[in-house]
Amino acid sequence: MKKFHLVFAAVAVALFCAAAIAFPLSSSQGTFHQVTAPKKTSPDHRLTSAQANNPDTVAWITIPGTNIDGPVQQADDNEYYLRRNALGESDYEGCLYADFECELSTAETLSTNTIIYGHSFTASGQDPDIGFGQLRFYLEDDFAKKHPDIFLSVSDQKLHFSIVSVGLADTAEDQVCILTDPTSSQLQALTEKAIARNQLTSSFSIKSSDKLLTLSTCTDNSNQRLLLVATLVSD
Repeated sequence: MKKFHLVFAAVAVALFCAAAIAFPLSSSQGTFHQVTAPKKTSPDHRLTSAQANNPDTVAWITIPGTNIDGPVQQADDNEYYLRRNALGESDYEGCLYADFECELSTAETLSTNTIIYGHSFTASGQDPDIGFGQLRFYLEDDFAKKHPDIFLSVSDQKLHFSIVSVGLADTAEDQVCILTDPTSSQLQALTEKAIARNQLTSSFSIKSSDKLLTLSTCTDNSNQRLLLVATLVSD
């Protein structure tokens, strides 16, 4: 697939935002950690039905404590679902969709950093709870502590992620945060930025072999986006 990094800054922010809107690598350099494979859990049964309605459906995301509970679409670019619903129909409110570079076929082949986008509507008279609107709740530390879990179902498994970082990223300068398969140096930069912007009081670390889930939505500032980062849990 073609690279999207510059397109996101120029297009996704212009369109997406206009509509609405400690985790270092291992402290020992070169040290790798043994990772226990997550226990397999059957995917959400609603995923199959959603895929029957629209073959672009690649996952089902559920965030307990919020109204975020629905299908995730994916197209050949990151513009297609900006103004389309989960059925692929024209819709100003859009839907939740994965970065076109993400690999979501199976749990085994998951990208290092799975990125999912969703709208947030902040203008007067708009519904603030549409799309990823309720991610704003995670800027409150108490809420984040009570609701740390995200469940992402792909074709063969339901995956459990735990939220570790929430904060506002600079649209132009934080492109590394939306790379699906970053190099080791890019992953280091990504984690350093996540540390710097993290508004949660708890600290955490990330291993080079960890799988990340990044949720991205706009704010009322077109130069910023709200990023929520979670790591895959070995249940």
